[in-house]
Amino acid sequence: MKTIYYIFLGIIITLTGYNANAQDYATSLKTPSVYTQYFLNPFFINPAHTGFDKQSKIVLNFRNHWAGFDNSPKGLTFGINGSPVSNMGLGGILYSENFGVANRFVGQGNYAYNFKTNNETKMSLGLSGSYIRYSLDNEAITDPNHRSGDPLINAAVNGENYFSADFGYWAEFANKFKLGITLPQIVLANLGENKKADTSKPFSFIGFLGATWRVPEYRLVVEPSLCIRKISDVPFGTDLNVLAKFLDDKLYLGFTYSFGPSDNRTGFLAGVRVNQFRFIYSYDQSYQTFQTFSRGSHELTLSFDLGSKKNSMNTETMTEPSMGEMPKENN
Repeated sequence: MKTIYYIFLGIIITLTGYNANAQDYATSLKTPSVYTQYFLNPFFINPAHTGFDKQSKIVLNFRNHWAGFDNSPKGLTFGINGSPVSNMGLGGILYSENFGVANRFVGQGNYAYNFKTNNETKMSLGLSGSYIRYSLDNEAITDPNHRSGDPLINAAVNGENYFSADFGYWAEFANKFKLGITLPQIVLANLGENKKADTSKPFSFIGFLGATWRVPEYRLVVEPSLCIRKISDVPFGTDLNVLAKFLDDKLYLGFTYSFGPSDNRTGFLAGVRVNQFRFIYSYDQSYQTFQTFSRGSHELTLSFDLGSKKNSMNTETMTEPSMGEMPKENN
């Protein structure tokens, strides 16, 4: 069966990949942003998921990494995701991060082309283009430990500008299995005086494999997933996720265990949906020695559904009835 073949091929491809949650901020501020709730909003890490669900939404995400540690990394993301016309997804992301005196700003646009290969398989190819600005605060110069006239620090205060492009692939089989592949920053070009591509950057890859199990008699949906990532020069890592949705997606509970050569972490997630609003909170804690100096990491997501679009991708064969509409089996 072709569907099983695609899933098996996807597992092989995914297992050759890698985890950005443990990336080294001090050396990798230009790498993709860190999220732990990416499986709720995959378009943050994979442009191919843009408009895939035909659900337009606005998403606001805040992450406080290593809480309690002075000048710890804090990231704020604003995203919009939708499908304005049939088979097309368009979206945008604004991201701002501060880590001590280091700052990063990202403006990103996503485009995706969604299509069907048969009545049980949906796929999408996506591209994103990003403007990235990296800079240091003036405090880097006024700090008493700074040696005046340092050309590298002076240049960093003035800022560095980059253009990057990402490629993504996303697929769903039998309305149950999910497969995603992202190649972050396949193009990374300096927009400053040295206008040439960065040929020394390490190869990056994100692989995602998930499934959906529905238990209509309990109004429950369980979504286990696996994410393997290799971001920049950080060693690869793996996320094992389990997300449970209760009462027709009104309540959310989740658990994540991350492991790899550079970090081992556990994370817990809880959320609620009220009409078009979703509020999700997650907490994760590392098992590194550094954890003794921080109070873990906190992430908050607030999203608002703008409405769904039905088109050729959402035919009767592709859409399952909601939990409340599913007939109960006779005992």
